Amino acid sequence: MLPRLDLGATALGVAGLTAAVWTAFSAPGAEQALTVPALFVVVGLLGPVWSAARFTCRLTVAVGALHSLALALSALAPTLPGTAWWHTASQLLFVAGFGCLVPLAAGYPDGPAASRWWIVPGAFCLVPVLAALSDRTPAVLASGSAAGEATAGFGPIAAVLPMWVADAAVIVFALPAVAVAVAVTRMVRGGRELRGRLTLPLAALAAFAVLVLAGSLIPPDGSGLATALFLVAAPLLPVALVAGSRPVAGPSALQIGGLVHASDLQLSTLTPREREVLDLMAQGHSNPAIGRQLHISVSAVEKHVTAIFGKLDLRPEPERHRRVAAVVAYLRAVRD
Repeated sequence: MLPRLDLGATALGVAGLTAAVWTAFSAPGAEQALTVPALFVVVGLLGPVWSAARFTCRLTVAVGALHSLALALSALAPTLPGTAWWHTASQLLFVAGFGCLVPLAAGYPDGPAASRWWIVPGAFCLVPVLAALSDRTPAVLASGSAAGEATAGFGPIAAVLPMWVADAAVIVFALPAVAVAVAVTRMVRGGRELRGRLTLPLAALAAFAVLVLAGSLIPPDGSGLATALFLVAAPLLPVALVAGSRPVAGPSALQIGGLVHASDLQLSTLTPREREVLDLMAQGHSNPAIGRQLHISVSAVEKHVTAIFGKLDLRPEPERHRRVAAVVAYLRAVRD
């Protein structure tokens, strides 16, 4: 049976792909820049078909769609009134795409990430705004393309900040490296199962970060080697992210006496909030009592309980009480 369609991610993905197609036709030479974000969108949209984690698929689609929209807006900006404002908007979309990598790394594979990780991409998003206010804003498209030449060298919106602020806008390309640091921190603090799941995505993310930083710091020499490496290696990131977020192959739970014995790997996929809910379930609390303890609504508790059942592979069965099975699985895992 096909998974339920994620309307939000699908709408964003369709918008990103539409923008990519439009840019490819309206800005000759931009096809290479559009390849990688388009692949992010496609892989993210197909991820649920392969049982990949919805959290991972959503942010993968967001990365590609935001970059595609940024490229399209950068190409369209010279034809619009208030060009600098539209170009600034394209920069924000471009940075926001990279910013999605940080909460993705913080919550991988199935999040959501802790709220504090949104502070980092939010802070980086201020950089292009300051750059636009001070002087020029770095073009999203390479200066070698027609659209890039049209968008390069914009004047200031308001010359109120020093030139170095605009030059410092290149720091946005450090966001993939920040995501790598977040993932490494989780690996160090996490258990063996989490380290196993993070290894492949982290390797791909590290390669992506190196390529992005190299492309932003090293001037092109005309050989096309950097572009070729990027086009070959960067598409590995969405594939690795989606593949790594899939459930572990093989039976995910063992039926023992009509109940379920969950593996440590299964329990490691629970978010901190879901583990809190499961722990309170094990203490015998009802959903309303859990909501009062955690200061959340009953409907939020019910959503967490449903997510727990799904991650522990507890499907509705007339001869088994899923709540009891989840508690028994949790207590056995804690005891072992």
